[in-house]
Amino acid sequence: MAEDTYKLADIEIVAKKEDMDEDGFVSIWNVASASTDADPERTKALASAILGFLCKKDCDFVVCSQSGLDYLDQWFEKDNKILYQWKPDSETIDVIAQHAEVPFRALKSYLSNQKFKPAANYNPTRAIRREWFANKWCIG
Repeated sequence: MAEDTYKLADIEIVAKKEDMDEDGFVSIWNVASASTDADPERTKALASAILGFLCKKDCDFVVCSQSGLDYLDQWFEKDNKILYQWKPDSETIDVIAQHAEVPFRALKSYLSNQKFKPAANYNPTRAIRREWFANKWCIG
Protein backbone atom coordinates (compact mmCIF):
# COMPACT_ATOMS: atom_id res chain seq x y z
CA MET A 1 0.00 0.00 0.00
CA ALA A 2 1.45 3.40 -0.99
CA GLU A 3 2.14 5.87 1.80
CA ASP A 4 -0.55 8.32 0.62
CA THR A 5 -3.03 5.46 0.44
CA TYR A 6 -2.21 4.44 3.99
CA LYS A 7 -2.61 8.00 5.25
CA LEU A 8 -6.16 8.17 3.92
CA ALA A 9 -7.32 4.61 4.50
CA ASP A 10 -10.52 4.25 6.52
CA ILE A 11 -11.25 7.97 6.84
CA GLU A 12 -14.71 8.89 8.03
CA ILE A 13 -16.01 12.03 6.34
CA VAL A 14 -17.16 14.42 9.05
CA ALA A 15 -17.72 18.13 9.61
CA LYS A 16 -17.73 20.23 12.73
CA LYS A 17 -20.98 21.95 13.52
CA GLU A 18 -19.16 25.23 14.12
CA ASP A 19 -17.74 25.10 10.57
CA MET A 20 -21.19 24.91 8.97
CA ASP A 21 -23.40 27.87 8.19
CA GLU A 22 -27.06 27.97 9.18
CA ASP A 23 -28.01 26.08 6.01
CA GLY A 24 -25.50 23.28 6.60
CA PHE A 25 -22.91 24.45 4.05
CA VAL A 26 -19.25 23.88 4.79
CA SER A 27 -16.04 24.30 2.79
CA ILE A 28 -14.40 21.21 1.38
CA TRP A 29 -11.28 22.31 3.26
CA ASN A 30 -13.10 22.24 6.61
CA VAL A 31 -14.56 18.80 5.85
CA ALA A 32 -11.09 17.50 5.00
CA SER A 33 -9.60 19.07 8.11
CA ALA A 34 -12.29 17.71 10.45
CA SER A 35 -12.04 14.26 8.85
CA THR A 36 -8.27 14.07 9.39
CA ASP A 37 -8.07 15.59 12.88
CA ALA A 38 -6.57 18.74 11.31
CA ASP A 39 -3.40 16.94 10.21
CA PRO A 40 -2.09 19.36 7.53
CA GLU A 41 -0.68 16.72 5.19
CA ARG A 42 -3.71 14.46 5.37
CA THR A 43 -6.09 17.43 5.10
CA LYS A 44 -4.49 18.48 1.82
CA ALA A 45 -4.56 14.90 0.53
CA LEU A 46 -8.23 14.45 1.39
CA ALA A 47 -9.23 17.87 0.01
CA SER A 48 -7.43 16.97 -3.21
CA ALA A 49 -9.24 13.62 -3.44
CA ILE A 50 -12.67 15.11 -2.72
CA LEU A 51 -12.25 17.90 -5.28
CA GLY A 52 -10.98 15.51 -7.93
CA PHE A 53 -13.82 13.10 -7.24
CA LEU A 54 -16.55 15.76 -7.34
CA CYS A 55 -15.09 17.15 -10.55
CA LYS A 56 -14.85 13.76 -12.28
CA LYS A 57 -18.41 12.94 -11.23
CA ASP A 58 -19.59 16.36 -12.51
CA CYS A 59 -21.14 17.18 -9.13
CA ASP A 60 -23.44 20.18 -9.36
CA PHE A 61 -23.86 21.30 -5.75
CA VAL A 62 -20.57 23.13 -5.14
CA VAL A 63 -21.21 26.73 -4.16
CA CYS A 64 -18.91 29.73 -3.96
CA SER A 65 -19.58 33.36 -3.14
CA GLN A 66 -19.40 35.87 -5.98
CA SER A 67 -16.36 37.47 -4.36
CA GLY A 68 -14.77 34.03 -4.00
CA LEU A 69 -15.39 33.22 -7.66
CA ASP A 70 -13.97 36.60 -8.67
CA TYR A 71 -10.89 35.90 -6.55
CA LEU A 72 -10.40 32.45 -8.09
CA ASP A 73 -10.93 33.86 -11.62
CA GLN A 74 -8.33 36.57 -10.99
CA TRP A 75 -5.88 33.99 -9.65
CA PHE A 76 -6.52 31.81 -12.73
CA GLU A 77 -5.76 34.76 -15.02
CA LYS A 78 -2.38 35.23 -13.28
CA ASP A 79 -1.58 31.56 -12.76
CA ASN A 80 -3.73 28.74 -14.10
CA LYS A 81 -2.35 26.28 -11.52
CA ILE A 82 -5.33 27.16 -9.32
CA LEU A 83 -7.49 25.00 -11.55
CA TYR A 84 -4.97 22.44 -12.72
CA GLN A 85 -2.81 21.56 -9.71
CA TRP A 86 -4.86 19.90 -7.02
CA LYS A 87 -2.20 17.53 -5.82
CA PRO A 88 -1.75 17.38 -2.05
CA ASP A 89 1.66 19.06 -2.25
CA SER A 90 0.28 22.07 -4.15
CA GLU A 91 -0.60 25.31 -2.39
CA THR A 92 -3.51 25.78 -4.78
CA ILE A 93 -5.46 22.90 -3.26
CA ASP A 94 -5.76 24.93 -0.06
CA VAL A 95 -7.14 27.95 -1.88
CA ILE A 96 -9.71 26.22 -4.05
CA ALA A 97 -10.88 23.86 -1.28
CA GLN A 98 -11.39 26.81 1.07
CA HIS A 99 -13.63 28.55 -1.47
CA ALA A 100 -15.62 25.48 -2.54
CA GLU A 101 -18.60 25.02 -0.24
CA VAL A 102 -21.06 22.15 -0.19
CA PRO A 103 -24.13 21.17 1.82
CA PHE A 104 -22.54 18.68 4.19
CA ARG A 105 -25.42 16.17 4.31
CA ALA A 106 -25.61 16.08 0.51
CA LEU A 107 -21.83 15.71 0.27
CA LYS A 108 -21.71 12.82 2.70
CA SER A 109 -24.57 11.04 0.92
CA TYR A 110 -23.09 11.72 -2.52
CA LEU A 111 -19.66 10.41 -1.56
CA SER A 112 -21.23 7.25 -0.17
CA ASN A 113 -23.62 6.67 -3.08
CA GLN A 114 -20.94 7.31 -5.70
CA LYS A 115 -18.45 5.03 -3.88
CA PHE A 116 -15.80 7.64 -3.02
CA LYS A 117 -12.50 6.11 -1.92
CA PRO A 118 -10.36 8.66 -0.04
CA ALA A 119 -7.12 6.97 -1.06
CA ALA A 120 -7.95 6.72 -4.78
CA ASN A 121 -6.37 9.00 -7.35
CA TYR A 122 -9.04 11.15 -8.95
CA ASN A 123 -7.35 13.27 -11.58
CA PRO A 124 -9.78 14.93 -14.00
CA THR A 125 -8.45 16.35 -17.26
CA ARG A 126 -7.94 20.06 -17.73
CA ALA A 127 -11.00 20.26 -19.99
CA ILE A 128 -13.19 18.54 -17.39
CA ARG A 129 -11.91 20.88 -14.66
CA ARG A 130 -12.59 24.01 -16.76
CA GLU A 131 -16.08 22.79 -17.66
CA TRP A 132 -16.92 21.86 -14.07
CA PHE A 133 -15.67 25.10 -12.58
CA ALA A 134 -17.23 27.31 -15.27
CA ASN A 135 -20.61 25.58 -15.56
CA LYS A 136 -21.35 23.52 -12.45
CA TRP A 137 -20.23 25.70 -9.55
CA CYS A 138 -23.07 27.84 -8.25
CA ILE A 139 -22.94 31.34 -6.84
CA GLY A 140 -24.20 31.43 -3.30
